[in-house]
Amino acid sequence: MVRRREARRASFTHLFTTLLWLVTCFNEFNAVKIVKIVVPEIIQYGVQDAVILDCDYIYGNNTSGLVVKWFFRNKARPVYQWIVSQKPQDMGILRGRVDLTYKASNDPLKMHRALRIVKPNTDISGDYTCVVSTFMEEDSRTKQMIVFVPETNFRLIQNKTDDDTVNVICAADGAFPAPNLTLATPERRLDGVSHELKLVNGRYSAVASVTLLDADLPLPAEFICTLRIPLAKYAVRKEAIYYPGPISTTPEMPTAADMQLAAAVGSKGEKSLIRISLIYVL
Repeated sequence: MVRRREARRASFTHLFTTLLWLVTCFNEFNAVKIVKIVVPEIIQYGVQDAVILDCDYIYGNNTSGLVVKWFFRNKARPVYQWIVSQKPQDMGILRGRVDLTYKASNDPLKMHRALRIVKPNTDISGDYTCVVSTFMEEDSRTKQMIVFVPETNFRLIQNKTDDDTVNVICAADGAFPAPNLTLATPERRLDGVSHELKLVNGRYSAVASVTLLDADLPLPAEFICTLRIPLAKYAVRKEAIYYPGPISTTPEMPTAADMQLAAAVGSKGEKSLIRISLIYVL
């Protein structure tokens, strides 16, 4: 009796394993699978005329209903769709911005799998999801692309006040994504720094400022402002030398824009003493 039960159990296990193997083989035989998605991680605005986002895949014998879709930031609505045997379509934020004649492959089932976006701007920064599907299977992959813009105006000014203090002000305009500004000396990062960040016409303006006592500073003192755009893996810094006490020489006088910035931050004085060198750290 026991032997019969064991034999039945072994037979059932073998049958189940065989059926599972057959189902797996059937799925693989008809599967569609993305093998590689190529999305540039970072591109600089204005450097290239177009950018290509590619989504390569393999498919089985059953390709009925094969569709390639690209989604931007979320999966609610596609920004690109190609149904095999039909013309590709661009939609949403990419409408009129995709080269619909571009062919990523000569394979008629892969021909229009990729996006060739013309004149990429900062508004198309974000996550891109490629979805390839048939009536039987579906696969998806997601990657992020950042279109970044370096700062157009980066300055470090020191505005001398009447009560033996100095306002150190670092400002940058025209950057994207949002930049981070830090003020420091060669020895340490400065405390008590206030920050402002504004988005104007799709570009960020940032200001960092701090007021320091002359009595707490060495002679001379060196200030360093570093601008970072973490999402773009970009950094640049500017340095200035400051001499506490009475102003005796002025190697570089502040511009009208510098004085307006100092006034906006709340400085009282009218002069700055600056020696500046610009260093890029990529």
